[in-house]
Amino acid sequence: MKAIAHLSSVGGLAIIAFAAMVAFPPEVTATELSPTESSLTLGAGIGVVPDYLGSNKNKAVPMLLLDYQHRNGLFASTQRGIGWAGEHGVFHYSFAVNGRAERTDQDHRSLDFKTGSSELLGMGRVKASVVGQGTFTVRLGDSASVHMAVEAPLTQRDNGRTVQFGGDYTVWRSARNSIALNGSLDLGDRKYMQTYFGVTQAQSLASGYANYTPAAGLYKANLSLGWTHRVDTHWRVVTVAGAERLLSDAGDSPLARRKTAPQAGVLVSYSY
Repeated sequence: MKAIAHLSSVGGLAIIAFAAMVAFPPEVTATELSPTESSLTLGAGIGVVPDYLGSNKNKAVPMLLLDYQHRNGLFASTQRGIGWAGEHGVFHYSFAVNGRAERTDQDHRSLDFKTGSSELLGMGRVKASVVGQGTFTVRLGDSASVHMAVEAPLTQRDNGRTVQFGGDYTVWRSARNSIALNGSLDLGDRKYMQTYFGVTQAQSLASGYANYTPAAGLYKANLSLGWTHRVDTHWRVVTVAGAERLLSDAGDSPLARRKTAPQAGVLVSYSY
């Protein structure tokens, strides 16, 4: 089997029971986008992320990665979900079914694999949802790519839809090491913004937060730097550090106790 040489930044929030909310840099090459052999990657690590989008507290989250890619394009992954990927020239595309994590108004241990905090007490529960994802990537030479990712809930449709525009650039590469810069901008529709950043009248009475109705639009920017060290043909260590910032109405939400939050993670993987 051929080793997978990238960890998708799209879907980092999905299937949170197995993957932390850390955007790992995709080291995209033509071979990796369209593998000629099937591959399996196993990994484990730890990430540091906010308790929820807008929280002023961080928590450590365990990461378990299992990613199977068949040579015909079918894949099953704790990060990417279950789906199919293909390419035509410099264009790469994938379609998958994945998951979006539950958010509650209680504090959680790291192993609970939920987002939320007692800071949201009275806001109630945002149920987990199954989502459909479509990702479209364009390679710009051997060192860069840009992508668009669309996510729409298949269950709990009131949770809303998102669109992400992003890109990555490998700033340095050697035989065993590479450093990549990864950035993205996320947009949410009216339902998404209301679900995760809005406060209804009933929630206001229960939580004490002011009533708030955000509009659809940009809600988050992410920038990270990732270092990948290849121990040999099978083992690699990926280290990521960066930050996310809430924008526009999301940043002005009464739930946003902090607009800018750090992100970091370390993952050790074995591929064959």
